[in-house]
Amino acid sequence: MALGFFVACNSGTSTESKIDSSADAKKDMIDSSAEAKKNMIDSTAEVKKDNVDSAAKMAADTLKAK
Repeated sequence: MALGFFVACNSGTSTESKIDSSADAKKDMIDSSAEAKKNMIDSTAEVKKDNVDSAAKMAADTLKAK
């Protein structure tokens, strides 16, 4: 009887692969979101650096013209 109970409870399907794939999908989504945010920050920093460089060049050119 115990053997019959064991066989009935053990259907052979596993939820482990479903959990793993769900965790992988969430990890990929988080990684993708983090990468997009990093790229946005890098882009914003580059624009600000270019603006500062441009302002510094204009100031230097103005001083040379005097």
